[in-house]
Amino acid sequence: MDDLAARGWALFPVLPGRKQPAIRSWEQRASTDPDRIARFFAAHPDHNAGIAAGPSGLLVVDCDTPKPGQTDTDAGRDGWDVLHAMAAARGGLTTTWTVTTPSGGRHLYFRGPVPAAGRPALGNTSKMLGPMLDTRGAGGQVLAPGSRLPNGGYELVDDTDPALLPGWITWRLSVRQPTSTSTPPVRSSAPVGDRSVYVAAIVRAELARVASAGRGGHNAAVFTAARALGQLVGAGVLDHGAAETDLTRAAGHIVTGPCDCTAGDITASITSGLAHGMRRPRRLPPPVEPVIRSAHRKESA
Repeated sequence: MDDLAARGWALFPVLPGRKQPAIRSWEQRASTDPDRIARFFAAHPDHNAGIAAGPSGLLVVDCDTPKPGQTDTDAGRDGWDVLHAMAAARGGLTTTWTVTTPSGGRHLYFRGPVPAAGRPALGNTSKMLGPMLDTRGAGGQVLAPGSRLPNGGYELVDDTDPALLPGWITWRLSVRQPTSTSTPPVRSSAPVGDRSVYVAAIVRAELARVASAGRGGHNAAVFTAARALGQLVGAGVLDHGAAETDLTRAAGHIVTGPCDCTAGDITASITSGLAHGMRRPRRLPPPVEPVIRSAHRKESA
């Protein structure tokens, strides 16, 4: 365990034969002191060891295996296959520190991206990256190699120094994927009466344009949709941040797909499209006066 601490990874004790931490506030109390760690595990050799991913600067991709009866992925494929298929379109998956799990899965250790202003550290996710793919980052932990569960142990199979998390994975985990392109969230910066239905229809159509964009037309589709939503922002009926976020979500498939578009390309198209549209606000139909007010006027007359 002291060799892991020497890497700067923060370790803490885990209950024997289990995944549960043996101490409270394990993330805050996890230690990188080799002597302290060696003393504890010499005195408690039956305990497993956990690695606190966040304090260790790690993002671990958990490639799981299908459970009995699982139907959310192609037959015969596991998380390892899914990840490699996704990476194939981006030049392949880089070699990195890898541990096998008792279930037959793999833990791939990467150096996480350094958090920037306005961009929090990557945390834990479940299937956001893809079927049978979970991640452990800030607030998460994995069992260190040598740890054992009733069904087997964790074994180091590749001691290559952890690689930097690939940019396309960072992008995928940084952007919440939409659950549906037909009913995106619409946020208004000001009351618009019945015009909200009109605005929502425009937003749905433009996000669908981005979500269905084919190879070779990605940038054009993103710019066109951003320009249309920018016109709504300029008209004061759509929040700029909401438009930017929803466009980015809808474009998530582009960066992780088979073309050469990068996250920077998409961001640039969204930024320029929104700015272009805001300079030319959309002319909207006048708000419909609420029926209750009309009825009240008739009664008064």
